[in-house]
Amino acid sequence: MNYFTARVELHQAGAADYRHLIRAMKKELFIPRNEMAQSGNITFRRRTAGEIREVIDALLRAAASTGRKFSFSVMKG
Repeated sequence: MNYFTARVELHQAGAADYRHLIRAMKKELFIPRNEMAQSGNITFRRRTAGEIREVIDALLRAAASTGRKFSFSVMKG
């Protein structure tokens, strides 16, 4: 199994947008480090047998579902 850490920041977003992001990321099997975060970078973890491309694709689907522009990083390990 591979472990990945992902950080996501929504641009010009409010608390409701971050709640939506957290729900969407959970559906993509990410675990948030702080479920109460409402701004800034949110860190998520994901364990998978897949590779980093699969993780990035899942993150992109979840973040795009918020309708906000976003920045992200994904690291293995």
